[in-house]
Amino acid sequence: MTTMSGEAPAGLTDRQDELEAALKALVSERPLPLYRMMGYHMGWVETTGEPRISSPPLRVHGALALLACHTLGGNYSNALPHATAAEYLYNHVLIHDDIRDGNSERDGRASVWWSWGPAQAINTGDGMHALARLSLFEARNNGVSAESVADAIRVLDEANLDTCEGQYRDITLQERLDVSVDEYLSMAESQTGALLSGAVRLGALAGGQADEGVLKGLDEFGRKLGAAMRVADDCDVFWPDGQRDEARQGRLVAKKKTLPVAHVIELGSPTDRRKVGEIYMERVIDPSAADSLVEVLDAAGSKEFSASAISRLLHESVSALESAKVPQDAIDSLSEAAMYLATPSGTVSVPATAREDA
Repeated sequence: MTTMSGEAPAGLTDRQDELEAALKALVSERPLPLYRMMGYHMGWVETTGEPRISSPPLRVHGALALLACHTLGGNYSNALPHATAAEYLYNHVLIHDDIRDGNSERDGRASVWWSWGPAQAINTGDGMHALARLSLFEARNNGVSAESVADAIRVLDEANLDTCEGQYRDITLQERLDVSVDEYLSMAESQTGALLSGAVRLGALAGGQADEGVLKGLDEFGRKLGAAMRVADDCDVFWPDGQRDEARQGRLVAKKKTLPVAHVIELGSPTDRRKVGEIYMERVIDPSAADSLVEVLDAAGSKEFSASAISRLLHESVSALESAKVPQDAIDSLSEAAMYLATPSGTVSVPATAREDA
């Protein structure tokens, strides 16, 4: 996820304390060290189990679930189980991502697999997936019907499966050179967007909003937002604000495909395409090759192309809400959150016209 700059809108930060408490409640009474690993990943404790003195990060997926519920007329408290489920599912995916990509760090600390080994990390991630599903059953304490809980579980599992499909496609693209822009964005909508789509739909269900048209609009909103955030993260790989972090460095070394690279492959000059092909044919992309790659991307206008893609995707995300006749207050709050989440720190500036469109 891209580094976000500026102050987060109130729609994302409201009720973060309650969300954090709900997340902790699911593990606080479970003494097995497995749950200490979960708490470590979530940023609550050190590897020793000692409390960590640090502010928790913005829980984006849970925040979007709460925001969707509230702006569609629901009660925040009713959405806490759904927000907790969305957040635990996302962190389940992160743990598995770190293992798959070989990321030894996560958020400036050793990743779970680096601290406890891949086997325990897989177990930790799977446990968080189970907690995500169990969290939804807590909604019954708020008077939510069994049918509504079943609908929420379906949304959660669909989001998880769709993310797995996106990850499969991402790994497949990693092995290819003939990657088109549309193919890459379609993958990003699934791999990154499915969880965001699931989060806002879970929030809507928590608020009693079961209109199929609205849910479809929220689904499209989340997918387009996810693709925009993925493109912004791609830009941070090549044009970081400061030093490139370990996870992004790993993506570059492992030759993960990105939108700037797909842009050159599909639309660049024959010379630029050949240069990119030569770099990606190497076993790894070392620092000197990375510098050469950035020079090719700069010359091809890939940074500007990516900024334009972010603008278009944000516009499409909001258009999906408008077409679904989502209430204007909800559109305003969700679009404000989307603009904040999809704008990277100091790398790509979204043109003012896009902000007006969004």
